[in-house]
Amino acid sequence: YHLQQLLSQTLWYICSLRWGLFGGFDTNVSHLPVMNVHALKARIDSLPRTQQIVGRYLLRHGSDIPFLSVRELSSRAGATPSTVMRLVKSCRFEGYKALQESFKTHFINNASPRLLNSETEHEQTFRLALDSLFSVGQVEQLDRIARLIFQSPCHVAGFRSAYSLSHYLAYLLNMIQHNVFLVPNSESAAFDHLMLAKPDHLLLIFSTSPYASQSVKIATMARESGVRVIAITDSADSPLSDLANELMLVDQVSMNYISTRISFFALIEYLVETGCSLQDRKSRKELKLFQHHIEQFSGYWAPNSKAFPQPPQAEDFK
Repeated sequence: YHLQQLLSQTLWYICSLRWGLFGGFDTNVSHLPVMNVHALKARIDSLPRTQQIVGRYLLRHGSDIPFLSVRELSSRAGATPSTVMRLVKSCRFEGYKALQESFKTHFINNASPRLLNSETEHEQTFRLALDSLFSVGQVEQLDRIARLIFQSPCHVAGFRSAYSLSHYLAYLLNMIQHNVFLVPNSESAAFDHLMLAKPDHLLLIFSTSPYASQSVKIATMARESGVRVIAITDSADSPLSDLANELMLVDQVSMNYISTRISFFALIEYLVETGCSLQDRKSRKELKLFQHHIEQFSGYWAPNSKAFPQPPQAEDFK
């Protein structure tokens, strides 16, 4: 029995090393590297769902973690204290204090040398948000989503604060594509709009915490209608996770008072740039035509333009 238990423990340890839980093959436990924020981020998708919820909260609110007790963290993350401690154990931290020290080093202490190099705290936050977006796996997924958007009629949706994201993407795409439709911000109008969607269409929908109920209803309606749903959200625990055919997770990093969405806007511009590159000549032609139409109707202000056009005169109708 003891030999079987020893073999089982040895096999588990070898597999752990093989899977990269400790960052390298080293049989001396004392030399194993201390877990850090980057390691947590790399492992988060393999954790149990309840631990993923806590883990994603940690990454979104990194600068707050050194000052939160286990009970305070679990309450804010919508989990239990035991789930927090299971996450600590799963990620090989020596204890909750070790996790706090790691987050303090990454989010607070590391800011000092950068600040000396004229990088402000907010600039550091923006850097962290952008770094979280362009990992290898996510870039491949972004390229795939860009191809889907440019190959099929696309309806773009977002409600409450996420409407600004959907509006920006739809605006950019409409300069190049003629089959992109912005879903209205009103729930009833959105339902009416989606009635026109066909099974070969896409619904690309944005939603961030706290999640708007309209986004769940619209995604459900689209899924039941056979429309392919691409959800761009900030957590695997988002209600859109189970409704999406394609789920894209983007970190929404917390600042002192609000959460920055710079990573979402960077994602939008990356999707458009990537899609345009797939049809370079057509994209350039459409952009030039769009600019011509805007200039034709004085859509852009120019130094020699009149701020308020003069009303038509009688002689104009002769």
